[in-house]
Amino acid sequence: MTGGAVKAACEAVRAEVVGRAAERLGEDPVDLRLAAGKVASVSGAEVGLAELLCDAAVEAVREYRHRPTSPLDPETGQGDAHVAYAFAAHRAVVDVDTALGLVRVVEIATTQDVGRAVNPCAVEGQIEGGTAQGLGLALMEEVRIEGGLIQNPSFTDYLVPTTLDVPGIVADVLELGDPDAPYGVKGAGEPPIVSSPAAVAAAVRRACGRPLTRLPVRPDDLVGPML
Repeated sequence: MTGGAVKAACEAVRAEVVGRAAERLGEDPVDLRLAAGKVASVSGAEVGLAELLCDAAVEAVREYRHRPTSPLDPETGQGDAHVAYAFAAHRAVVDVDTALGLVRVVEIATTQDVGRAVNPCAVEGQIEGGTAQGLGLALMEEVRIEGGLIQNPSFTDYLVPTTLDVPGIVADVLELGDPDAPYGVKGAGEPPIVSSPAAVAAAVRRACGRPLTRLPVRPDDLVGPML
């Protein structure tokens, strides 16, 4: 949504700048190009942006709305309710000590469709950060409430993953551009939080042979007689 608005505003600003340059140079706007801080024509005439914009700045306000959607059918669950779907998959490798109820995540691998990685480094950071949050949800983070009061109100008792808890993350970024989005982009931050805790829990369940139907998995879920 924000990308669409920014793109539309930038296109409007560019059109205004090129229009001013065309008037200054006596050229057709279609023959002008922006490059290296200048507006140049195919004939060789050019004017610097600083000179062109010194008298007045260029501003543009644009709105962007995604294509229309429709609610899901309550009977079938089908419909066109979303503009673009995000897809992510995770695989986790874990070591489980069933005597002590301890879990060590050895590796997490993931593949995610991000539409288009406009900033590849930032996208990788989003995937790694979301995966780390998912690991915390799977094994550590839980707000405990008794009688309406939070029993673990500090980071001494409410545990979050540290660099010692998060293993190497192998990320494969897929760029399957969405045709309805500006530059084909998709959201990249939230999908890892959905599939990474499920992958960790599934690996722990496979390792210990217990059902493990809740998150986070507590140490006492892993020890004692089988249910």
